[in-house]
This record gives sequence, structure tokens and C-alpha cells, in this order.
Amino acid sequence: MVLQPYYEDEPGKSHLLGTVVVGRELDATGASDLGRISSSHLIFRYGNDFVMSTFSFAKEPELEGQLRDRPRGEEIRIGDEKFFASSLALEFGAQPALSLTVLKSYDEATASLKRLNRLLLGLGLAAVLGGGILVFVISDRSTRPLAYLAEGVRALEHGDFIYPLKSHGGDEVAHVTRAFEDMRNTLQRNEEQRQQHEIQRQQLEVQLRQAQKMDAMGRLTGGVAHDFNNLLTVIKGNSSLLVDCLQSDDRLLGRMEQIENAADRAASLTRQLLAFCRMQVLQPKILDLNILVAEMCKLLRWLIREDIAFTFHASESLGRVKADPGQIEQVIMNLAVNAGDAMPSGGSLTIETSNVTLDGKCALAHRPILPGKYVLLAVRDTGHGMDAETKARIFEPFFTTKEQGKGTGLGLATVYGIVKQSGGCVWVESEPEKGARFEVYLPRVDEAAESVASEEIALTTVRGRKTVLIVEDEEAVRALACELLESAGYKVLTAKDGTEALAVAEQSDEPIHLLLADVVMPKVRGPELAKRLKGLRTKLRIVYMSGYLEYNTGNEDFLEEGLFLQKPFSRDTLVNKVGEALRNNSKSRT
Repeated sequence: MVLQPYYEDEPGKSHLLGTVVVGRELDATGASDLGRISSSHLIFRYGNDFVMSTFSFAKEPELEGQLRDRPRGEEIRIGDEKFFASSLALEFGAQPALSLTVLKSYDEATASLKRLNRLLLGLGLAAVLGGGILVFVISDRSTRPLAYLAEGVRALEHGDFIYPLKSHGGDEVAHVTRAFEDMRNTLQRNEEQRQQHEIQRQQLEVQLRQAQKMDAMGRLTGGVAHDFNNLLTVIKGNSSLLVDCLQSDDRLLGRMEQIENAADRAASLTRQLLAFCRMQVLQPKILDLNILVAEMCKLLRWLIREDIAFTFHASESLGRVKADPGQIEQVIMNLAVNAGDAMPSGGSLTIETSNVTLDGKCALAHRPILPGKYVLLAVRDTGHGMDAETKARIFEPFFTTKEQGKGTGLGLATVYGIVKQSGGCVWVESEPEKGARFEVYLPRVDEAAESVASEEIALTTVRGRKTVLIVEDEEAVRALACELLESAGYKVLTAKDGTEALAVAEQSDEPIHLLLADVVMPKVRGPELAKRLKGLRTKLRIVYMSGYLEYNTGNEDFLEEGLFLQKPFSRDTLVNKVGEALRNNSKSRT
């Protein structure tokens, strides 16, 4: 409670009017609640007398003796428990005064401190744990992604495009990480494209070197075949003349026939060389490969061994191609024989046809073929296959993997030359012990197929004595052709080159019915000579002859009405060709 005195003269305080008492009644229950709140024991005293206490009644006498004359705070002991006592006067100026003594137990204070310590320890541990969790969250959301990003940058410097990154969330680090990942993906695509382009460049370089090598070998082969055909022409022609003279001598006749047979085999070898270098004469026709292959299958079944299963899969609605049927038959024959040789222990051989359209990507994978529409002729076997080194050389002339004496090495070279000259391409897929697949791509044409049956030429006698002008720079061939035609009843004029032939034609007053001219000559080539002489003598018939050339219908260098004679030729071939040219004005070329 509070006591407030009031005086009549407030400043002097000489006459007391009264006292205002303000307080609150406190009973034992209130004192107990107040002690519990303050964690202390409370004692209310009036003077030295106990008014109210939170101690038990039994302890009050002991407390009364210890608290008497001890108004200030000090330690007291009640039983075994030690307290700290502190007293406070509740009313001032009155004697005896009302006071409040608070006794704080040391044991409870110690227990409270221990509880507080445990609480603080728990709070500390919680703070450490919470801090750890906070650090983990910060690390997981920011620091660790940054570390991953830094490691990703370092990995990218060493060419690693798959190092894992953390880009979850929507914060700045996640945005930067995703941007870096997009950039890395772009760099990876660029690197893959660069590597692909590098591989393609290396493949193109290999293909270019191979093409240059094949072209150089083709030029060399063509030159050799040209001179060799001139020699074979002389051998075959003179041997045929000697056979006529030696009909009564069986012993010599047999030897001459051996010479002719050897010359024929040499001529066949030369034709294969010309096929490789794409200088043989073609008779292109519009073909249905299904019909051509079906006819060839009748022959192939006799050639293929019984331990090889042979099948032909013909595609429906197959497109047409423009090629020489005899040359395509040679391609099929060579590929089938080559497949049979690759299967000494038996296997399966499959020929199939189909229409294919190659886009830019497919054409790039099958270089040097160009994009477009093609007819595919595929020959597949289950033989021993080839390694990459062998595949790179299979089209080289005289290259063979067969035992010595069992192969000329010209079979696939011939296939390569025929297909190339026909405007197509050959592709090979093979691995060791996995067989081989040869794919022949021929350009598709939108024309009706022609008959491939050969036309028989009637060998009727040419009436009247005709004059033939022979122009050939090889003296032995020129002399032989002159003798063969004179023996057939023709009048013959000769010239060693185009310039001399023009002079002979201008100086001669007699009609010249036919020009037999070599294609490749010094000064004036055969085709040019034929055009100039045709301008002088409009009724002149033309026969070209050569050991090799790329001669196709529609070549503007050659007159459309001219015929072609392939070296080496025999007497009958020469006479029949000249007779054919003189009999009619046919435009067919053989």
C-alpha cells in the first residue's frame, strides 16, 4: 500500500490534515501465486511479527529468529537449504513498518540456471543445426550450382560437353547455368558438324585420289590397248590370209589356228581393259533390267555351283535404263562369278532390282554418285567378305585376291568401267566374314524398252567394183586392210593421214564410194576428215575404225550415218562392215 499525507500549508507542512492510504489487499493465495511467479518465497512482516508467509507454519519460528535484526540481504539457512534474503519496506514513516522479505533458494536458482543452461544449449544446438541447414540450402541453391558451373566451364575447355550441371530453380545462377548449357549444346553441335565435315573431307580426298589414280590407269590402259589392237589387227589379218594359203598343210594349218586363237584371247583381254578405262564402243538401248536379268538367270544357273542357293528378286514397276545390253550382261556375269568365288564352301547368291531415289544426304554417303532417280541392280553373297584395304583396291585392273593363275584381276575392273561409261555408279558394302553387296546404280529414263535381239545382216554381194579410201597412220594396219579389201574385189586408195587423204580425194577424178578412216590420227582426226570429205562427195559412205574410243549415239563429232569397226578385226569382219555400209544408208552403229 501507499500512504500519502496531506498538509494545510503544503510547502511548510506545519499542520497535517490527513493521510491517503492506497493499497491492495493480499491474502495467502495471492502471496503464494506471487511467490510462484517470482520463483521465490515471500514473507510479509509487521515489525518483527510475521503477517503472511509462503513457508509452512512449522518453519516460520526458525525463520523468525534468523530474520530478526537482519533487515538487509544476506544468506540464511533453513534446514539443509540455503537462501538469500532481501527485505523491502512497504510503508514509510510508520513505526513499526510493514516489510516484504524475499528469500531466493540457492538450490532452485542453481536448478534454474541448469535449466537455463540446458535451454541455451538446446537453443545453441538448434542454432547450429539450423545454421547448417541454412548453409546447406544456400550451398545447394547457390554455391554448389556455381561450383558445378565453374567445373563445367573447365571441362568444356578440355572438350567435355557432357559434364553434369545444376540448373533448377529460377534464380540468377540457374538462369546463367541454363544459358551456359544452351551455349555448350550449340558448341557441341558445331563440333560434331566440324568433325563430320572433317571426316567427309578426308573421305572426299581419298575418293579424289582414288579417282585420279583410276583415271591415270585408264589413260595408260587406253594407250596400251590402242597400240596393242593395232598389233593384233596385223596378227589376226595375216593369220587369216595364211590359213587360206595353208589349207592343204594340216600341220601348219593347226599352228595358224593356234595363233588365231591366241590373238582372239588377247583381243578379249584388250576389250576388258577398254571396258575398265571406259573406251569401248557402246550400243545403248532402252532396257528393262528385269527381263535382261531373267534371261541371264538361265545361263547363271548353269555357271553357279549346286552348293550355292541362287535367287532373283525382281521389283514390280521397275523403271527403264539406257545401256548396252551386252555390257550389262557382262556386268551381271562378272559379279555373279566373283560372288561364287567368294563362297568356296557354299552359301547364297541373291540378285535384286528396285527403283531408288537418292537425295543429297544419300548421295553424299555414296559418293561420287549424284542425287536423282536410279534403277538399282544389287548382287549379294554370303561369302568371306572384304576388309577396308581390299575394298579400296577391288576395281583396280589386275588386282586380285585369288591364287596365282586363278584370276586376271579384270572382272571387277570391267564392271567399274562399263557402269561408269553407262553413266552409273558402283557401290560396295562388305565386312570380313559378313559377305558382300555390290550395288549398281543406273540412271532411270522415261522411255519404252527396246528389243535387245541382235539384228542379222544379210551378206549379199555388192554389185559393181567400188572404190574404198583407207586412211590409217599405222603402216602395217593400212597395208593389211588394203590387201583384205583388194582380195574381196574392191579398188583401194590409201593415205597415211588426213591431210594426204584430202589431197587424194581432190586429185582423184574417179568416184570414191567409201571412206575407211582411223579415228585417232595426226594432223587431221578421222571424224573431222569424214565431215570435210562428205562436203566434197555427198554420196560418200563412212566407216570409222579404232582400237578404242568412247563412241555413243548422239556424239556430234561423228556423222550419224557412219558405222564403226572395232580393232582388232578379221578379214570377214572388215569385208562385211564395208559391204553393209555400201548396201544401205542405215544409221545403226556396231
